[in-house]
Amino acid sequence: MFLYEGYDWVTTRKVIEDEVKKMKRRLTRIKQLVADGQAYDPSIDYTNTLLFNSIHVGLDQDADEMEPDALIAAIDEQLREDNDTASVSSWQSLRPTSSGRPNVPHPRRHGRRLTRSRSPGIEIHLSGLFLETLKFVPNDKIVSRTFATVKDVEILDHVKTSTWRKFLTALRSDSRGNIRETGSDMVRIELRGVHPVPGNTLEETRLRVS
Repeated sequence: MFLYEGYDWVTTRKVIEDEVKKMKRRLTRIKQLVADGQAYDPSIDYTNTLLFNSIHVGLDQDADEMEPDALIAAIDEQLREDNDTASVSSWQSLRPTSSGRPNVPHPRRHGRRLTRSRSPGIEIHLSGLFLETLKFVPNDKIVSRTFATVKDVEILDHVKTSTWRKFLTALRSDSRGNIRETGSDMVRIELRGVHPVPGNTLEETRLRVS
């Protein structure tokens, strides 16, 4: 399984692009107010926001913590960065493809494409996967049982800033020379749905992982 950076959904990219445009107009208005010596309402004219709990849009620092001159300089830097990004994106959209038709513009944020990255950031290998699911009669104490084992699991980290390439792998040997038992599973998962109180239809789920 491969995990990529970027955003596959057009609707997601559209939300990001629209918010960047709104933020640019808002920062321009705040800059004009501050330059004229006027005050602005931080509750309305906010200078940054977080989209999808992962995408920061706007200034890196809260405006109410900055002096007027520093705030204007930070806004200028942000607007300059957005303009540079827009010019690069527009220039790329004019490059013809082999079919003679122009490329679809790729939305960008801080110089990064919002589309899926070319290579995966995380690579997950599972081998020897076994899965068993059992469903019991409704009146039994155990309602269902799902049991899964994985012979080997390996997670490779391809993020450039990461220190280790292997994020997770099997222990070959420890400091005392002990090694994993031959043929043993690296992961065992058991998920049970049970009725904790006899005669009561209330159901709970119990998970055991080793």
